Amino acid sequence: MRNYWKKGLSLAFIFVLLFSMTACSGGEKTTSGKAKEKEKVELAQGVTKDSVKIGTIGVQSGALAFIGTPYFEGMEAYLNKVNDDGGVNGRKIELVKKDDEFKPDKAVQAMESLVYDDEVFAVVGQLGTPGVMATESIVKDEGIPAVYFGSGAKQLTKSGENFFPVQPNYYYEGKLMAKYAVEEFKAKNVVVIYQNDDVGRDGVEGFAEGLKELGKSGLLKEEGKLAVGAADTDFTVPVQKAKSLNPDVVIVYSLAGATTGILKEFEKVNFNIPMITTYSNADASFLALAAPGAPNVIENLHVMGWVDAKPEKLKPLMDAMAKYFPNQKVINAYTMAGWVAAETFVAGLKAAGDNLSWEGYIKAMNGLTFTDGLAPEISYVKGKREGVTKMALSKVTKNDKGAFIFELKTDYTEFK
Repeated sequence: MRNYWKKGLSLAFIFVLLFSMTACSGGEKTTSGKAKEKEKVELAQGVTKDSVKIGTIGVQSGALAFIGTPYFEGMEAYLNKVNDDGGVNGRKIELVKKDDEFKPDKAVQAMESLVYDDEVFAVVGQLGTPGVMATESIVKDEGIPAVYFGSGAKQLTKSGENFFPVQPNYYYEGKLMAKYAVEEFKAKNVVVIYQNDDVGRDGVEGFAEGLKELGKSGLLKEEGKLAVGAADTDFTVPVQKAKSLNPDVVIVYSLAGATTGILKEFEKVNFNIPMITTYSNADASFLALAAPGAPNVIENLHVMGWVDAKPEKLKPLMDAMAKYFPNQKVINAYTMAGWVAAETFVAGLKAAGDNLSWEGYIKAMNGLTFTDGLAPEISYVKGKREGVTKMALSKVTKNDKGAFIFELKTDYTEFK
């Protein structure tokens, strides 16, 4: 249940206190001519003199735990490192995790529990578009800082000043895909096979807008937009249609399950041309899922990416994982994403200093440009809410041992 009574009493008390102080001082300067000593900031819920409590929500059990487990390990590895180094301004960070099983209704229950029962200071790294969108109104109404979402939903860039997206949104990624299709592949005829939900619709809309801004709208015709369901298992019709349109590049804007099925159908009909897919598939677990059924066409697959995985950038993460999760042998894109979520929140915490009201933290984040982490650049200055805008293209290839890997093919760039 929401603590409206408690909040109302607190606000009333602040008002009376401020009124009393103003009446006593008369609003005048001291006799020395110096301004009255600055009023002490009231700390937000979840903050004490030696701790900051934050919360997160995401899948930690069931079929999709393979996403959530490394993701939250990445978050915890970074926070453990910060805490072992003394915390931020002497405050250790406590993380409260809630499992939503990738179900929107459970995400709502978890969010209410974090905000009203656990009284966390901020929500950091909530994972999964369905849950994020289901809880958006709670976060918006309460004004609690929300940093990083494991989602690329475009809506989150417009949700409010307490929302701080980090991952590129699918609409923007679609625009950048258009740039790569035109400039890297010299495309003359493009087909988009997209997942018919928020993920795919945002992506294809962004791709079409990107072509328009580049003066290349004619590359994608209306009949070249082919929708598939996220739960579909038969992709015969869209793949046959795509092949009949004779494209020179195919955009596959769907998540791992549907993309795997589409690639397998490409393999069956020997439809082997350059393809570009979303950063959500830029992980070794996707390759393990898709490669066995499509060993030839997958080597023509290009994947968007936004995390700088150079060895020197990854070393702090690798060292922390070895220390805090020594039995975890696989460090993947989900681990990196969790690490980025935590380091972005902490960057804001450092910028806010001791001004840890919600307003103080939000103000600090709105002045933040962060370039020291795994993401090339994250900036919220001048009200920006796009998150990461610099992305690169990688190609699936085989290493010396015959294993499929992602090989970086371009520099990190923006859509301009």
